Amino acid sequence: MKPLLSFLFSLLIIPAIGQDLNKDNFNFSAYLETYYSYDFNQPDDQNRPDFLYNFSRHNEFSINLAMVKMAYQSDGIRANLALMAGTYAQFNMANEPTWAQFINEASLGVRLHEKLWLDIGVMPSHIGFETWIGAECWHLSRSLLAENSPYFLTGARLSYAVKENIDLTLWASNGWQNVQRVERNRGLGLGFGVTHRPIPGLEINYANYLGNEGIDPVKLWRFFNNFYLQSEVGYWGLTLGTDYGIQQAYLGGINQWYGLTASLRRAIDEKVYVAARAEYYSDPKGIILNEGLKVSGLSCNLDYHYNPSALFRLEVRQFISSEGVFSLPGGRFSKGNTAVTASFSLSF
Repeated sequence: MKPLLSFLFSLLIIPAIGQDLNKDNFNFSAYLETYYSYDFNQPDDQNRPDFLYNFSRHNEFSINLAMVKMAYQSDGIRANLALMAGTYAQFNMANEPTWAQFINEASLGVRLHEKLWLDIGVMPSHIGFETWIGAECWHLSRSLLAENSPYFLTGARLSYAVKENIDLTLWASNGWQNVQRVERNRGLGLGFGVTHRPIPGLEINYANYLGNEGIDPVKLWRFFNNFYLQSEVGYWGLTLGTDYGIQQAYLGGINQWYGLTASLRRAIDEKVYVAARAEYYSDPKGIILNEGLKVSGLSCNLDYHYNPSALFRLEVRQFISSEGVFSLPGGRFSKGNTAVTASFSLSF
């Protein structure tokens, strides 16, 4: 399998680099995450609330993410190609054309200077502290901030390491988390990010996005900001994050949304971790969410690292809203939603 994948990947990047490829420059990896989630509201359609894109199926054994990845790295060229399947891909890529729904990453990069890279393609966004790879996150599920901001962007990215502890990123993208722009008249998006690690164990990040989310001749400019602080000292870890966005309204004026999250993690020993999270998300005009919503969330999870590659997790998560927005059987609605989810992931 690996020789075939190496051959296909070579066909992708040979025209871009115009040089022979050494197989030692390739790295192959994979990630598989299975889960079972039980939603006590027992929704008729078997789907968790529609603002969730991970672990989104109720009362069934399923695959959240199955991913295979090939990476190429030489002195001045790098490339990544990752394909995926699972319910994360099903829900997060639902609006993309069929050919794009299996693409997790696909990018080519060239070093312009000793510390300056230009990459073009589908790549992880510069926004937030969580990724689609659950084993790299503190919690089994992703925060409301992560689920409702771009996991990825498609476009051109400049990244510059100012110092060993300061990184800058500049983006021009196909809009707000799109592989392919749905509307031809929608403009490109711009993004900027800066990450600072002032002392070991502390990371401070700011990222933004600016783009026109309207369709000509109507312009609806969106300006989004994300900030987080993450600290790990000894057995303890703390993350504080916030989102704030504004967007022009069709009839004039400005709509806004924001979110807050706080996470606390504790290592019991080398294999066992516990974590708790509190969060709040307010989007009353439905700019990001499908419907206007204000929701609070609480969760706690227990992690067991069977070995460095295998991770078992158990999480209890509850959402609370001032209005009945969570589906119940028979077309009824509830102000609360509670679910228990178990997952097993393997990185190899």
